[in-house]
Amino acid sequence: MAIDDRYVKNLPDIYRDILETYPQFNSTRIAGDGLAYASLYSALTDDKKGHTLGQIQKACENMAEVGLMVIKHDIFACPTPKGEELISAITGRSAPPVSDVPPIEAPP
Repeated sequence: MAIDDRYVKNLPDIYRDILETYPQFNSTRIAGDGLAYASLYSALTDDKKGHTLGQIQKACENMAEVGLMVIKHDIFACPTPKGEELISAITGRSAPPVSDVPPIEAPP
């Protein structure tokens, strides 16, 4: 089910600001690539959004609770497919490609 315009319109600014950062921070990223909380804070501080590091971390954790993010290694906020869809809805950009590099197995 697609994310409706009303949801996007009513999204609180902190979530919109964080999600807009992903394609701006790394225009060549692959779907699901995360950003560290400190990187998000740095990008949003440069834009004078006024969010604290703690607020950014909590907002990312909130997004993880509703399935928009996965938090990896306690510092990386990685968008899920639904999160990528929301980023596209907010920014008007198409979703980034999925990696075409095959996985590698660990040696025995």
